[in-house]
Parts: sequence; C-alpha cells; structure tokens
Amino acid sequence: MRRKSKLSGMLLRNYIMFSLTVGASVILMLLFLVERTNDRLPAQQMSLLIVQPHMADIPLESIEALHGWVEILDERLQVIELKGIKRAGPDVYTERDLNALFYDIKENPFYTSIAPFRTDDGQVRYCVVRLPKENIKAGFTLDEGTPENQSIFWGILAETGLLFLVLFGINVYVYSRLTATRLTNPLREIAAGICSIAGGRYHERLRFEANYELAQIQESFNVMAEKLEKAETEKRQLEESKQRMLVHISHDLKTPITTIQGYANALQLGMIKEEAKKQRTLNLIHDKTKLVTELIDDVFELSKLESPDYPIVKEASDIAEFVREMVVAYYDLFEERSFVFEYDIPAQEVSVPFNGKLLYRAVSNLLANALKYNLPGTHVRLTLADGDEMIRIEAADNGVGIPDHLRDRVFDAFVRGDAARKSDGGTGLGLTIARHIVEKHGGQLRLHVDEGWTRFELMLPKAASS
Repeated sequence: MRRKSKLSGMLLRNYIMFSLTVGASVILMLLFLVERTNDRLPAQQMSLLIVQPHMADIPLESIEALHGWVEILDERLQVIELKGIKRAGPDVYTERDLNALFYDIKENPFYTSIAPFRTDDGQVRYCVVRLPKENIKAGFTLDEGTPENQSIFWGILAETGLLFLVLFGINVYVYSRLTATRLTNPLREIAAGICSIAGGRYHERLRFEANYELAQIQESFNVMAEKLEKAETEKRQLEESKQRMLVHISHDLKTPITTIQGYANALQLGMIKEEAKKQRTLNLIHDKTKLVTELIDDVFELSKLESPDYPIVKEASDIAEFVREMVVAYYDLFEERSFVFEYDIPAQEVSVPFNGKLLYRAVSNLLANALKYNLPGTHVRLTLADGDEMIRIEAADNGVGIPDHLRDRVFDAFVRGDAARKSDGGTGLGLTIARHIVEKHGGQLRLHVDEGWTRFELMLPKAASS
C-alpha cells in the first residue's frame, strides 16, 4: 500500500510549482515585451560616419575638420583610396596591424572605426576612418524618443501586463482547484459525514482519497461510526431482549399463578372433598409456588450478574476438590433417574482463583439441564482438564441434544429446548446465568455438538483476572 503524503508536503509542492509557473510566466512576458518592442520599435542607429560604396558619399568635410582621414582597403588590406592627410599607418595592412588600430591604449593617439561594404560590382572593400583622440570628446545623452514611440511602448507594456494577468489568473485557478481537490473536498465530505452521524445515520462511511492527516481523520471517523452503529444495534437488541424477557416472565409467572389461583379457589369453595385429592392439590400448589420462586430468584440473579459493578470475590482454591464435591452432590440424583454418570478428575491439586458459590451455580445449572431434559439411560460425563494457562470443565451427555435452530441462541435468556414453553420445564435462565458467571471469572462457556454428544465446555484462567 502506497504511503500517503502529508498535507504540509502537498502544500509545499503546490507552492513551489505555483512559484515556478509564475516565474516562467514572468520570463515569457519579458521575452514577449522584447520581441514586440523590437518588432514595432526597430532600433535606430545614430552614427557619425555613414559608410557608402563610393568615396563621394562619405561626409569627408567633417572628418577632415577633425584632422582625420579615410582609407579604402581592398580584400588584401591594401590602401587603394585615401581622402585627407594620412598621419600614421602603412599602405598595406596585415591583420595584426589592423587589429592593433583598435587598442585603446595611451600609445595609440587615434580612434579607429572600420566597416566592410560591397561595391556595385560585388567586390569587398573596407572603409577605415581614423580620428585624433585630442579632437574627439565622448559623451552620452538619453533620448526618450518621440511621443509616437512612447505611445507604442506603453501600448506594448499594457499588452504584456494584460497577458501576464491572464496567465497569473490561470495559474491561480489551476492550483486553487488542485488544492481544493486534495483539501477542501475531503473537508466537505467530513462535514457531511458528521451531519449524517448527528442525524443518526450511523451506517454511512467516509470514502475519499486524501493526504495522511485527512486519511487519519477518515479512518478514525469510520471507526467511530462503526462503534456507534454497533452500539445502536446492541441497544436495539437489548431493548428487544428486555421486551422478550418481560413477555416471557409474564408468561412464566401467569401460568403457575393462574394454576395456583384456580386450585386455591377450588379448595376455598370446598369443591375438592376427598383428602387424597386435597393433598395432591396442595402439593401441586406448592410445586407451582416453588417454580415462581425459582423464576424470581433467577431473574434477580441475572440482573445482578449483568451489572458491570457486580463484585466477584475470588479465592485461590483446589478446583479438583470442588469438582469432586459436585460429583458427590449429583451422583445419587443421576442414579435415581437411571443415568450413567461418569467423571474424570485429576488426583493432584489444581489451584485456581474462583468464587465457589457462583461457580457451583454455573456447573450445577449444566448438570441440572442434563438431568431435566434427558431420558433414563443417558450417559452424563463430568471432566476436569488441567492446562498451562487455563483449566477446562466439561459437562457432556449423549441424550436428546439441542435442536439445530436453538444452538446459536442457547445462552440467551428464556431459551429452552421445549419450544412450547411448558410450565413444567425450567425457567430458561440457567445457561444464561452460567455464561455470565463464567465471564465474570474471565473465562468462556461454549457449546459443542459432535458424534451424538452435547458438550458444554467451561474454560477458566489459572491466573487471577480482573
């Protein structure tokens, strides 16, 4: 995955590119100004001497007035024509002699200028003019030109400035759009996403390409939205679960209470005369009141376990001895129902921090379910395995099993194997309470179904967990 660049780097690159393009625009404008100036204001050459192919056309009077002279040289640099009094120099020049004429040194008392030209018949000639330095005074004057030339120059300058403004505007637009694409647009997406979250649309996510900082904001925003969506889903599921719990509680309370009320009215009105029937009725009323009490106790216990502030006091004890006590407590019950009860417990001590009362409730619920929902002759097995970091308690049976459609919800409140919710069944809270107890110990309670066996696997850490 390509590493995203930072905003500072992007802004710096854009600034550099903008500066370079503006600089290039300035150079282009200067070249344009020079080209237009040269095109519309051709250079005016002002010269004291005008070289012509004929001696008669040269202003010799001015030259002679300065005590200078003019020499015409042929291609071999030989003087073929002279006007004025020659005061220095040979009749035939060499290239070295000719070059020496232009040395501006104290020993050279003359100013010399030379210009090549062609005669009417195409021959190359050189016009050499030499003037004494003592008669020449050099000076420079600034000519601002004619009003027409000034008008032309200012027009060219205005054209150049207008073209520069156009190029500068294009640069500003291009780089502002580039910056907007990488900066403004993601910020607009983030603002829209925040509005969506504020409106309760937690399912929406940000998806844009951006630099490192904005990508981090996008990632954090999506994580936040995902957590909010999950929290909202859990909240809705919790409300639905509470609603179902209220329905189930009302159902499970209404049935036995209605039965109790009916039999109590029958006894009160003297409708049951025989003593044996009265005793059976009283026993039935007692069983129903016991079921109501168990349901209320389980609901109260579950509400305490679901509270995050519910304290769990754990003490390091021998869990092998604890499991042996569970075997002793349930052995006779399984024998009375003609169950085959097996167990496998290590002989050595296995020290684990746990709350004996709560863990007894959890394992007891597992064994009670095996006893309650299976037929005589069922094999029930309780084992304890000692691991390096965890211990495993397994309660398994090869009885009627758990229907496929209930396996994913078997630890939910009020879920029972008897879908008709018969009044003689359990409260449907046993496995839910067991799971909460195990999780309060920092462990896990899982269901496995394989080869005809239903196995509840209870995992507890050997080290104390918060």
